[in-house]
Amino acid sequence: MMDDAAGEAFEETRGESGETASESTARHAHENEPKGGAPDKLSRKKSESPDSLPPSTAKPKPDSRKSDSSKTDAAAPAFPAPNSSRIDFAIPTLRHFATYTRVQHTLEAYVVNALAENRRLDHIVLHGRPGSGTTLLARALVRDYAPARVEELDALGGLPAPKLRRALLRANRRGVVLIRHIELLDPECDQIVANYMAGKPMTRSEESGPGMRMPWESPRDREIAESARAGDKPADAHPMLQPGGTIIGTALLPARMSYALRNAFEQMIHLRNDPKALRAALARVLRPHGITLSETCFRRTERVLGTLTDGTESLAKAVLSRAQIERVQVIDDALMQSIVEEDLPTRLVDAQYASALRDHLRGGKVKGATDEDIARISTETGWGVTAVQAAVTTILREDRARKRPDQSPA
Repeated sequence: MMDDAAGEAFEETRGESGETASESTARHAHENEPKGGAPDKLSRKKSESPDSLPPSTAKPKPDSRKSDSSKTDAAAPAFPAPNSSRIDFAIPTLRHFATYTRVQHTLEAYVVNALAENRRLDHIVLHGRPGSGTTLLARALVRDYAPARVEELDALGGLPAPKLRRALLRANRRGVVLIRHIELLDPECDQIVANYMAGKPMTRSEESGPGMRMPWESPRDREIAESARAGDKPADAHPMLQPGGTIIGTALLPARMSYALRNAFEQMIHLRNDPKALRAALARVLRPHGITLSETCFRRTERVLGTLTDGTESLAKAVLSRAQIERVQVIDDALMQSIVEEDLPTRLVDAQYASALRDHLRGGKVKGATDEDIARISTETGWGVTAVQAAVTTILREDRARKRPDQSPA
């Protein structure tokens, strides 16, 4: 009963001719159109006026009783909501690499000269402290050079010699082999890379390396298989291959590289501490989220990022989270100080602060710290008292653990 009553209430009333109000309006508009031509614009405007439209399609008149807050919200620009889980520090090319030194221009000159002279790129090693951007800069260099083939290897977890040989041979024709943590290569791989950069020929037999041995295969089975394929090999089965690719390495401790490997590199570039570049990189990743850094916080941001090792990404996530909570789009100096001193220590472990403090003190020993010393270090680094106290406590605990004698039973 309720549904029937509601349907009758919204049903249009028909006149004596059996037409509804909308049908009658459409008929009058059709009669006013000129014959054999386009419809009259004046009649169309009259027929489409809000007063002539049926109640279901008439445009509602604006309500003057609305508050001014709704007008303000409608006029406000639409910014994307900050999302701390979507941080992109990718460097597409050398032009996008934020730096205030001449490293970018130097690497660009190497690429331009190699392309202009139609030769391979120089063997280059980039070294710097953790978080200085050695890997990002190396990848940007490779992208600008645009080689035919790129092989990226990492020696941090161990690099097998056959895998290294296959990569060198696959990228031999004007290709690039990028080796991260190149100072951690074992002696065999170290010698292979040094010989390759020195121009010593290789054999094509190194391209495949030793094949995988099946669990059921015995040495006798391998001898039979090799003797069966002996007639298929050409007379010169392993011709010598002249190296023609480029080695680009990244290192944190170049002093651990062997003497032969260091001398084989044609260019060695040290990425020094660049606080302005780190601040520019932070501003660049915050910009797509609608957040900008005020000039008042530039000095504090550069001081924090210049003394804190590999803390740019953590600071960016902390800034995005606080901006979402505070609903702000501009980060001033007061808000940046609060983020650094209150939010950032919850995202970084104490050992990271301790390692950065050792670098800041330039290897000086910490036997204890008074309140005045902690306040002074906090002012120098910009970390805040809480982070400095945690760093000092961690350093003292690590030093006591090193001095503690081994009490394990003999």
